[in-house]
Amino acid sequence: MFNRKAIVGLLLVFALAAVGCASAETDTPTDTDAPTTEAPVTTEAPVTTEAPVTTEAPVTTEAPPAYDLVAAVAEYTNNIPEGWVMTSDIEVFKAAIAAGAFVLDVRTAGEYAEGHVEGAVNIPLRSLAQNLDMIPTDRQVVIYCKSGLRVGYATASLGMLGYDNIMAFPPSWNAWVAAGEPVSMDPPATEKFDVPDIAPEMLEAVDGFLSTIPEGWLTAGDVDAVKAAMDVGSVMLDVRTSGEYAEGFIPGAISITLREIPDLMDTIPTDKPLISYCKSGWRTAMSIPVLHVLGLDTTKVFTGSWLAWTDAGEEIEMP
Repeated sequence: MFNRKAIVGLLLVFALAAVGCASAETDTPTDTDAPTTEAPVTTEAPVTTEAPVTTEAPVTTEAPPAYDLVAAVAEYTNNIPEGWVMTSDIEVFKAAIAAGAFVLDVRTAGEYAEGHVEGAVNIPLRSLAQNLDMIPTDRQVVIYCKSGLRVGYATASLGMLGYDNIMAFPPSWNAWVAAGEPVSMDPPATEKFDVPDIAPEMLEAVDGFLSTIPEGWLTAGDVDAVKAAMDVGSVMLDVRTSGEYAEGFIPGAISITLREIPDLMDTIPTDKPLISYCKSGWRTAMSIPVLHVLGLDTTKVFTGSWLAWTDAGEEIEMP
């Protein structure tokens, strides 16, 4: 027979073993035994730093102001000096030549070939604006033609182009020959000079006048021809001073001095032909390029002017 205490001890051992097995079967599995579910790796979109959109104000380029031809012509006429940039004294003309002045002959090539002032360079009037590189700006330029009309056209045309070194000799070739001065047949060597900065609009207008001067040089003719023109509607334009005009004028004549022509454009009729005159012919010759450049291209010149009119005993009018 087993010892009772031994049997009880064995029973206790078996009971403890059973409890251990049951515990083992019901325990929560350890971390190493359980499957691990990792949180998904999130791939964040890269942060893009966009350049800020700048809306700049558009660059505005202002158009240059339109060229004011009338104002440019007025700048010339308003500043014509006393004496009208001319001399009628042949000795003054000769002294200028002796002092080194550039001598410009604006007659035709055929006239020039028949004889000219020694050293004179020939640029026919109609091509004057196309040959400015033959005219210096840094020394005096003296101009002549045959009898004075063309030199007036040349003087005013060059003046509008900015040449302020001009002196005209209106008695011109006729007076030179009549005085028995020497005549040359040999043309001098020509030079090239820098052309001043001239507005293209002005150059085009002046050349448009010079290059299209018709045969007859825009003359209205003698006293009888002028009277006939007046009878059919031509208007006389008196470019003398207001003081001269106050002493008498050709009937119906409008008074606008040479220096004021651009400023008083709106008082000059544009629907009738014009005939310009002065006292002896010089200022009216200068007025023709001015009037034509300003668009009054029906204007002609009365070369005999006031002196021829009064010498003929024609009617005059008082203010």
